[in-house]
Amino acid sequence: MEFDVEYLGKWLALFSAIAFSFASLSIAKTTRSDGDKGVMFSVLVTLVISLAIWMIGRGDFVTGPDFSRGVMWFIFAGIFAMVLGRSLLFASIRQLGVLRSSALKRLNPVFAILLAYFFLGERFSQMDVMGMTAIVLGFSLLIYDGFSRRATEGLDNAPRLSSYMIGVLAALAYASAYVTRKLGLTMMDSASLGTFISAASGFVFFGFIAIFSTRYRGYFQNIFKSLDRWIVISAVSMSAGQILLFAALAYEDVSTVVMISSLEVFVSFFLTLVVFRSESLPSALVFMAAVLAIIGVILVVV
Repeated sequence: MEFDVEYLGKWLALFSAIAFSFASLSIAKTTRSDGDKGVMFSVLVTLVISLAIWMIGRGDFVTGPDFSRGVMWFIFAGIFAMVLGRSLLFASIRQLGVLRSSALKRLNPVFAILLAYFFLGERFSQMDVMGMTAIVLGFSLLIYDGFSRRATEGLDNAPRLSSYMIGVLAALAYASAYVTRKLGLTMMDSASLGTFISAASGFVFFGFIAIFSTRYRGYFQNIFKSLDRWIVISAVSMSAGQILLFAALAYEDVSTVVMISSLEVFVSFFLTLVVFRSESLPSALVFMAAVLAIIGVILVVV
């Protein structure tokens, strides 16, 4: 019986959202972990898995000017996603929790559209503007909720504004990675090899920092000694989510994949509040922010 791939891309995008949700839940548990809380180990896992997939799949490439430029863009994507994006995302989840950080990740399309406009010449429509407005409004509700909690519950129990800014910068870093990754894919049509190059460049960049930083040198030396189950689960889940997202793009339109992957917010809410009960029930403003973020993403991709 021939396998029907009509819905394969949709299922891959859904599994990607679930994997990212499990990654967020695990990252939130790494507060007491040693070292860098698993950032470099997660990059190493992505590197190994993407290399294995590329070798199993095709394992060859054609050199040339386009290939060289593609490698350059994938290196930039690795710096943005593997170094800046993951470091900031891990910090954001630990400081804000799974629910607020998941809602903040919906700022990615806003930054991606603006960057694509300036660097790729892509135009945005009135629907894009409406969607970005909804997403920014949702972000504003999160900030307002944070200030309200600080006023009523005290400084120690509410997220600081700087914690939200970390999440915003993480979204900006990942959006920058989307644009540079798209440029790389137009010149080198191999998502698995591109992922490997990005992960390798990110890992090498961490190694370069370790030459001058004793703290990062310690992270490298203890990358396996500092492991616990939450670091391993977060690394595997994060890598699986990223690779599944790349695979989904091979079978579905970008707009469809983005819409399905935005369900990560609701998956995170369900897993956090119902299944694992790892966080207390948030305020109505947080729920409203998540809904506005989803509506904004739908308007953008439509």
